[in-house]
Amino acid sequence: MTNNTYNKRAEDILTDDRLLNQADGLRPMPGIDEGELSLAKNIQQALKRQKKELDETEQQELQTRLNTSIHQFNRKQRIIQLASVAAVLLMVFFAVTLLDTSRSQFLRFASNFSVEPQLGQTRLILEEGNDLEISATEASIQYSQADNSIQVSSIEQLTTTLLEGEKNLHTLLVPFGKRTKITLSDGSIVWVNSGSKLIYPSRFDDDKREVYLEGAAIFDITHRADQPFYVYTDDLDVRVLGTMFAVSAYPDDENVNTVLERGKVELKYKGTRLIGYEKDIITPGTKATYLPEAGTMTQTQVNTRNYTSWKDGYVFLEKKTLGYIVKKIARYYNVTIHVEDEQLASETFSGMLDLRNNASQILEIISEVINIDIEKDHDQIVIKRKQKW
Repeated sequence: MTNNTYNKRAEDILTDDRLLNQADGLRPMPGIDEGELSLAKNIQQALKRQKKELDETEQQELQTRLNTSIHQFNRKQRIIQLASVAAVLLMVFFAVTLLDTSRSQFLRFASNFSVEPQLGQTRLILEEGNDLEISATEASIQYSQADNSIQVSSIEQLTTTLLEGEKNLHTLLVPFGKRTKITLSDGSIVWVNSGSKLIYPSRFDDDKREVYLEGAAIFDITHRADQPFYVYTDDLDVRVLGTMFAVSAYPDDENVNTVLERGKVELKYKGTRLIGYEKDIITPGTKATYLPEAGTMTQTQVNTRNYTSWKDGYVFLEKKTLGYIVKKIARYYNVTIHVEDEQLASETFSGMLDLRNNASQILEIISEVINIDIEKDHDQIVIKRKQKW
């Protein structure tokens, strides 16, 4: 086998006549990843089943596109173009269908559940639309499989009515300015940050554990080798066996960050490839940053406490710009903050901030290091460069 079979993706396999024309069809061979070969086979089978099911309008549109390409090249080039365009169009069409049906029922429900965190109290949405409002700024929720109970903030006791072996999906909505620590039914602990949503089952399946996150959270996962734990976001999937890590996936951020404190996690994401997903593994002390628009993933070594200390009520900052800090404060406290000077926004600050202070108090602390004036203008906070007298 020649070296040109190495590092082939599914789309490469499906456009390689030498591989497709084998008497016994696509088969495992040295240099071809089994996962890519399996995906190619699935697409090939889908094409065989579905290529005759295009309606008349779709067939006519496809034929028109192909004819337009044909007239631009000579006979040899037309044959190549015809094969390439048809393969790409059909692969994209059926790849979307195959990838969508591969998503779990849990993920399809969670990603379409549109209730968002709001101002006010933390909400725990139980089965059949029942809500429990939690007034504590730093709430604690603990699930117990032993007696099917949920202990909330060590004050309120809620007993579920789950039957043995039955499970329901619960949703935790944490508003701005609050945080919640939740112990799941398997003993895993999740610290959910402000303005975040966590969807999870009241008890997990035997083969895997799945949760959905929108916002930011820190996970300390109970190790179970035969029951992997998955954290899904809109743009990134995290697979773990037992570890501690932080995920930040706010909808208004341009990237998704995963910071690993201990253990090992696998990240699955839509990269730059035509079909399928890419996977990266990160090690402790690493921050992985995924840019969904570009489909790129980068890894850097970081001090993990700068990304996990908020669960203890404070934040460490190391040479972070005022613009970065203001964005975090505005989101956490749900306030509008405007920095008048763009150059001022690029100045850096290092230190520890106590999240139990309000937004104005935190900015006053920063003003002792950076020469800024803080003013209240109606419903927003305005930051200006301090005037020299």
